[in-house]
Amino acid sequence: MKLNTTTLLAVLAAGSLNTLAFAQDKISFTGTIEALACAAACGICCPTHSVVDSRGLLRMEVGNAFVDLDKFSDDGQTHQVSGYFYDTTGQCGIGECTLFTIEDVDQQKITAPTYDAVNEKLSIAAIVINTPDLTSYSATLSAPFNVDSAVEISEENKIPQSADCSSANAICTDGTACIAYFGIAGPQGPEFKTCEIPCSHPGAVCPLGFSCQTIADGPGQVCVVD
Repeated sequence: MKLNTTTLLAVLAAGSLNTLAFAQDKISFTGTIEALACAAACGICCPTHSVVDSRGLLRMEVGNAFVDLDKFSDDGQTHQVSGYFYDTTGQCGIGECTLFTIEDVDQQKITAPTYDAVNEKLSIAAIVINTPDLTSYSATLSAPFNVDSAVEISEENKIPQSADCSSANAICTDGTACIAYFGIAGPQGPEFKTCEIPCSHPGAVCPLGFSCQTIADGPGQVCVVD
């Protein structure tokens, strides 16, 4: 079976698969992750991993990933996987392939903090304490609160990739992080901050159309548009 969004939607409509959920072009489902070996031959697709859904009906061939899949591959465990399909060419630029990009694995959805104005209580679903094991707690706070800073999340505050994020109100767009670094003058010079997609950790894969490059006297190893 050729895997694409049309095929998956047809399977869903037939009621054959209830582990898939669609959010626009993004797909979320549960399944097991397996590492694949790729033969060197022009014209064939070369996925690095595959994901078999929890009912064993569909197999996604993975070409890109934003996370280190080696941590989850061949462990026999069922994982929550989210991502999307993309079209590319086979090896040597010959032929056409439809592969799957994994954006996240087992990503926890954290409930936003809520404030009870009547009882003046602030409830935080998950807060990490700065301890060696980074223990996470659920916390409830009573007024008065000491707020060090508050930034309104708005389009005006969202910073695109590679743009300056040194402002106190700066919020990097999804998929990027505010990275601090020194320029050619080193620690004696000014500190710079830009929104980037880091790719220095093992197994990191840049999005389609980007490649991992080292920017000297800059943010280091980050994804750059090809």
